[in-house]
Amino acid sequence: MSPVLSRLGALAPAAVQAVAAVYAVWVSLQFSDDPLCALVNAGLFLLPFLLLAALTGRPAVALATATALALLLWAVGEMKLRYFGNRLALIDFYFLSEGANWSIVQRYPRLQWMLAGYVALVAVLALYAWQRRDQRWSRKARLAAAMVLAGWCAMAWGSRHHHLWEVFRDDADCGLTKTCGVMSRLVYSYSVFEFAEPLPSGDPTPFEAAAAGVTPLPPPSDVRPDVVVWLHESTLDPALYRLDGARLPPLGMFRHNPHDRAAGLLRVHTFGGKTWLSEFSLLTALVPADFGGRRTTVFNSVAPQMQRNLVERFEANGYDSLVLMPTMKSFYGAARTYEGLGFNRVLTLRDFPEYDHVKGDEWDIADSDRLGEAAAKLLREHRREHPDRPLFLYLLSIKEHAPYSGRTKPLYRLERSGIKKSLAAKLTDYVGKLKVLDGGLHTLERELTAGPRPALWAYFGDHQAYFEEDSPPLRANLPSPELLTQYRLRSTMAPTLQESPPLLDIALLPSLIADSAGLEPDEFFRAQSAMRRLCNGRLGDCPDKGLVDSYKAYLFSPQLGLFEDLPEQAAAQ
Repeated sequence: MSPVLSRLGALAPAAVQAVAAVYAVWVSLQFSDDPLCALVNAGLFLLPFLLLAALTGRPAVALATATALALLLWAVGEMKLRYFGNRLALIDFYFLSEGANWSIVQRYPRLQWMLAGYVALVAVLALYAWQRRDQRWSRKARLAAAMVLAGWCAMAWGSRHHHLWEVFRDDADCGLTKTCGVMSRLVYSYSVFEFAEPLPSGDPTPFEAAAAGVTPLPPPSDVRPDVVVWLHESTLDPALYRLDGARLPPLGMFRHNPHDRAAGLLRVHTFGGKTWLSEFSLLTALVPADFGGRRTTVFNSVAPQMQRNLVERFEANGYDSLVLMPTMKSFYGAARTYEGLGFNRVLTLRDFPEYDHVKGDEWDIADSDRLGEAAAKLLREHRREHPDRPLFLYLLSIKEHAPYSGRTKPLYRLERSGIKKSLAAKLTDYVGKLKVLDGGLHTLERELTAGPRPALWAYFGDHQAYFEEDSPPLRANLPSPELLTQYRLRSTMAPTLQESPPLLDIALLPSLIADSAGLEPDEFFRAQSAMRRLCNGRLGDCPDKGLVDSYKAYLFSPQLGLFEDLPEQAAAQ
């Protein structure tokens, strides 16, 4: 190799390192509202640099590592903003620490390209550090780095309340910027762990008086039905979008059926992701926002502590309970939570030998039609093996989730419906996924209606789809339309419950399912049932805010004993 090429080969990593370091410092100092906030933000780069410089005495290693870590944390925060609506906070490391959760990178081509680019950058930074491996700091310089590091840590700890972390916005009130930089968000969000957000409290008497006047439910059937509840990932009836001129294909799951018992819009509490929040409301009948800054982790931290929930109610009424997951069992710690809630068994399609020939992990093989087949098999086997014991089966789909291909050829006249071509392509891909889901549901419904025991099944959209661009407008003229999906409840039994709320809160859906199945209620479900009928299925949308406050005060009262510990202790864990 010529001296010139050799020289260029040596200079290239240094140039990349210099540019990357400047950019890392710049993103570290972003959104610094005042000098103190800037010092805290600088820690995104300074913290790893000073730590490694003090420990190793190798400035090149410290510089390369600090650059790589600063860019990584910044990028994770930006992706969280894009896909979940807010930036990185300290509590998110609970999710990031679960290895199975990183499998989501395989599903998003954009994330794969970003990861590939980041790995290439890290390789160049490592080469830079290796070329300068002989550079060392003196003992005094390392000691100085350690002292500066200690001073920064003391400053950050002392100023962790410099800006108030607003738990109901997942954000800090950073002066005029209202955003905070990456490190200041991590430092200020530590306050989430320092105190338990007060849970709803007040006077439960008004609700108790109103509930006492509610007409008793009709007596249930003598035979308990098998019950299936299917959470449909990212599912919204496309007909609810304002797509003038589009000719969407008919989907039976959204159309009237002789087995229909209730149907309408569903108020959920998340958009585009965080399915576990909808799971939490379905299985516990509680609203995540009532837990303040811990609302994003309630599924794993609060749900297993509950003494009363939908699973417990079914089992108290003589049911076996199963979960059929579409992902690996460790994904967002779901299997542990399901077991904590009381489910007898947690299964994935890898527990079915007929799918052993399909390559990939659980997520890869969990097509919605396969889930319908597997659920039908579970139902059929349970009816044969346990003729006197009904089944409660809860399952989730996954394939309807983003991303959606912008290269799909637009169909259904969507390109003429007033939306951009890219969105028309993604909607076409999305509708194709819904058609597969509709087929899977039809397979399951054939089994549900063919058995010797009556059956009841409910399904709903856990949140709206995220198209990585603005969704089409909705026809619904309601507050927060982005938090609307739909629900439907069907049954082979004659309807004893003449109730079909046009707008139902997902936290009241479990009581509608339990009442429709004829379960004997406890105090908790009796309260849900009363609230559902007092406000026609609405909770946050209920115009009687005093009644809602009193209802929540009753649910969280120590007398009801909803948690193993006091509610304040449950929220703090």
